Amino acid sequence: MYRLGWPCATFFAEMGVPLLIKVEIIHDNEANVYVATSPDLKGLVVEAETLDELEKEVWDLVPELLTLDKPKLRVKALTHLSFFQPPVAV
Repeated sequence: MYRLGWPCATFFAEMGVPLLIKVEIIHDNEANVYVATSPDLKGLVVEAETLDELEKEVWDLVPELLTLDKPKLRVKALTHLSFFQPPVAV
């Protein structure tokens, strides 16, 4: 598996190496929603009321964003998402 944000990711994806996309999740207490963004995939900003809804929306959006962000990328490999929540500063 090779992370999309790393150098040569397009090359490795075309060779059939699975891509890994990091997805950061935070909870917006004021709006009471979860928000997902990604340092690896431009334009990925999704919000939902539950984590399950958020994950589904991210999975629905990733293929479209990959096509827009990397038009020359012919992904022969599977894409994996790594969801994580950064530690909260106290």
